[in-house]
Amino acid sequence: MTNEEVRILLNDLESDRIERTVSTTNTDKFCQAVCAFANDLPGSKQSGFLIIGANDDGSLFGLKVTDELM
Repeated sequence: MTNEEVRILLNDLESDRIERTVSTTNTDKFCQAVCAFANDLPGSKQSGFLIIGANDDGSLFGLKVTDELM
């Protein structure tokens, strides 16, 4: 995935394919998003993206990616 493709995802609305969170510990939200992507209810057959470290408006939260976080 290119940087431009990531920017497009960040600026797109949340949908059945895109979910954003600033939390790195809200595993309930992560599980719900992954389950929704796996179910593909609209039948789009496209990838889903859980973007960690982004605000709802698509701006970056300033999350530092550390070895511990990874």
